[in-house]
Amino acid sequence: MDTHTATTTSTTSTTRTDLRRVVLAVTISSFSIAALMGIAALLGADIFSETSVKILATTVAVGCASMLTLCCLVVVGGRFQPVGLLGFVVTLGTTVLALALVWSASESLWNHVDQTFRVAVTASLTLAQVCLLLGLAGSRRRLAPLTWSTVALALVVGGMVSALIYDYQPADGYVRGLGVVAILDVLGTLVTIALGVFGRDERNLVVTIPPALAARLRAVAQEKGRPVDEIAGQLLEDALAGRYAAPAG
Repeated sequence: MDTHTATTTSTTSTTRTDLRRVVLAVTISSFSIAALMGIAALLGADIFSETSVKILATTVAVGCASMLTLCCLVVVGGRFQPVGLLGFVVTLGTTVLALALVWSASESLWNHVDQTFRVAVTASLTLAQVCLLLGLAGSRRRLAPLTWSTVALALVVGGMVSALIYDYQPADGYVRGLGVVAILDVLGTLVTIALGVFGRDERNLVVTIPPALAARLRAVAQEKGRPVDEIAGQLLEDALAGRYAAPAG
């Protein structure tokens, strides 16, 4: 990798890291403000007033959006970053719509956007789940079949639920099928995340490297579209082979 390429990849990695920090800061700040508003409403004179109820609903909406955003941030900076950005945009749009429903004076607004809002919530939840799966297990080759099968199940569940929201009249088999797929989706998610987080080989050696070098390593992995641990392993193998190769003759 020449100097120009190294500089470019390093800059790109730094930009992604900064983006992640900004989104994280905005998420934490937003929910902190909403939480303070909710506490103030609960400690107010009349917690059952219309304004207090709206403030509490706002706190719940922002809190849920914050959790989904954190799930989407898991893949930011890696090769699945576009999925995370899509999840963030959908979650942001859903939150804006939720706040509009909470604070709007129009009594007919819900009747116009109820289906859209429900599908948006479904899409936000599905994308957050997919981001968790890809972020925690997407870089492990041995888990690839399980990970992508679970991602497919999540998308199927989201699609089937969205169809029901848009007044699809299901037969008995459809409902049974949705239940089976949903159960497999939950099972696959639990197993994938558990193996992705806790199922690492204890014989593996964990090496800590400086942040600057880690950023360069992530940039190279992103450029080549390969897992970071695979790139690091190959580099170490090449370095050890070159340094400790048996002398010729």
